[in-house]
Amino acid sequence: MTNKTNNGLSQGPRRPGSARSFSPFLAPGEKAQLQSLLKAGGGAPPSFADALRDLARQYIDDGESLKLRAICLLVADLVEQGWRVSVNDGNILFEPPGITRAGSQTVDDVKARVRTALQTARQRQLKESSVVSFVRRMEKRFVRANGQKSSILDLIDDGAALSKALSSINEVDGDRRQAMLASLIDPVIEICEAGNCCRHTGIKLIDIWRYFRHTWAHEYRPIPGRQLLILIRNAARVNYPIIGIAMLASPVMRVNVRDRWIGWLREETRLRLESGSFDPKGLAQSLQSQLEQSIAAIRWDDLVQADDIAEPSEATVLRLEQKAAGAAYAREMELRAHFDARQDHGEPVSPLRGAVKSNAVNADWSALSEDLLFVRKRAEVLAQLLFARQMFRAARLDEEPALALEQLLAGRSGQRAIDIVLTECRKAGLSSRIADVSVCGAVAPYNELLGGKLVALLLASEEVRSAYERRYSNQVSVIASQMAGRPISKPADLRILTTTSLYGIGSSQYNRLSLQAKNSPLLKTDVIWKPIGSSLTGGYGTLHLGADTANALRSMAQSRHFSRRINNRFGEGTSPRLRQMREGLDALGLDSDTILHHATPRLFYACELGAGAREALLGLSNQDVQCEPAVAIADAWRRRWLNERSRRPETLAKLQGLGPSSVQASLHPVEVPDLFESGKGKPFRDDAAGQAWTGR
Repeated sequence: MTNKTNNGLSQGPRRPGSARSFSPFLAPGEKAQLQSLLKAGGGAPPSFADALRDLARQYIDDGESLKLRAICLLVADLVEQGWRVSVNDGNILFEPPGITRAGSQTVDDVKARVRTALQTARQRQLKESSVVSFVRRMEKRFVRANGQKSSILDLIDDGAALSKALSSINEVDGDRRQAMLASLIDPVIEICEAGNCCRHTGIKLIDIWRYFRHTWAHEYRPIPGRQLLILIRNAARVNYPIIGIAMLASPVMRVNVRDRWIGWLREETRLRLESGSFDPKGLAQSLQSQLEQSIAAIRWDDLVQADDIAEPSEATVLRLEQKAAGAAYAREMELRAHFDARQDHGEPVSPLRGAVKSNAVNADWSALSEDLLFVRKRAEVLAQLLFARQMFRAARLDEEPALALEQLLAGRSGQRAIDIVLTECRKAGLSSRIADVSVCGAVAPYNELLGGKLVALLLASEEVRSAYERRYSNQVSVIASQMAGRPISKPADLRILTTTSLYGIGSSQYNRLSLQAKNSPLLKTDVIWKPIGSSLTGGYGTLHLGADTANALRSMAQSRHFSRRINNRFGEGTSPRLRQMREGLDALGLDSDTILHHATPRLFYACELGAGAREALLGLSNQDVQCEPAVAIADAWRRRWLNERSRRPETLAKLQGLGPSSVQASLHPVEVPDLFESGKGKPFRDDAAGQAWTGR
């Protein structure tokens, strides 16, 4: 069965591997040319995709030609990602690969198929002149900042030497063996601060991280928001070689699996109340406290009167909604004027980012809050919060919490009020108490020793939590300050780490990833990465679409709206790349959900930092947190995984083929066309999913 979209296009049901049908709006001649190429191509990458890109280069960014160019680039990307493309009765049919096993395919076969699709964009990026230049500069041996000759290859351990050292202690057991393993692998955490260099090589830490990130299965794309780049190094070996890398990033705003697990969804709140997991009085106090904090965090003196805040009415809410609509219209006119001015001068349409681009010192936040974007946001949010205050007071939530919650959850208006305040709880938690592990994995040769598990566990250490707090605890929030009209600094009190698997099938480095205090003499508490759910039908994201396609779709959106509506500015919205592509696809006459729904299921994992982490994100707990030190986590990892792994003959044999040469080869695609054909060309065993994927 198919569904009809609001633009009349037919689309397939949202399940992995289902076919989706499009009929793009093109001039008859251009539509015939595109369909002729699609029929002739037969979907045989890479030559078919290259032919589409060659066709795209023949068209300029103007009118119908712009549409055809964007569609050619889009189809080329999808074909390279393993989508099947065909033409039927004038419609273009796309079928994503999904992860369903066909015939005698194994889990490893499906993983290889996903890797191959991801590798296409990565290989193309590795051939870009800027990336080639960066990789060569990192690998070249010359005098660095510390005055000595060095290369990034000096930071990649020799697998053969490591294998020999591990083999030499295989007859040793007990505490003596643990001490000897620690003398061979002693992990330390190094945070990549801007401008800081490696004391062993003189190479900038951020460049070291970036080099190894290019060895990942998918292309490297910078992401907006908070970012903490982390190196895990081996202090027991010469030059402190890299064991693995990781990055903590700002979490995605809406992830149903995560939000349900924490308790930020109304239906989950109702279930926990009914089961007795939530105390009605405590929950009522938490909801009211969050509501009052959110109202206090919005500048309102230019929107309503003090009496309207104290005793809100339906008229108050309506006036605020009208002011929000007026500000939205005025901003649309502002964006169009900016677009027209650039067009009149024959200039590219640059982003209109407002007066403040960062947390500037001595900024006039009151004046900045009068930016049309923030007038709209302040009026919209305040209207919702005052509506919730009305509903809570009418239900007498503070006087009879159990009965009030029952009434609120039973009616539509009450449900809306609960949703509004739970959304505020989520916004508060995501802004300062949750981080997403967007990169996490081990570098050869440590991938063969389950170094990826070590890296993931060390992210839950006190060292990482403290580094995150030092980096972000005193920063002024641009968005919150413009909403409040005064400087606002948010805490950086990490309580939960989350991530998704790159593959929605088979094992992951997070499976059964736990350390129990009873099995380790140094651990005082358990460290656990737990599965919290899965997305069986995949989600929405842009990982499968390239930079050229993104630029073409942005041009399409601008030509349709006569403005650049997505300007990559603070407060405009999350996931600007996703929103840009959605606008461009809609402008083509395609159902954007159909393309952006990548049909690859994901597995979700979370690690709570200390007891009561989820309760803290609902305002139901305020326990102090003290995470385990890195030395204790490393000791427990050696006991649980390294001890036996390092005895295996097959592991020791594989180590001998890993090291600087294998990593270097993986970054030169011309020399090694298939990284995953053999263990020697595979720098990573497993890693966290890319941040570009945002549908959960």
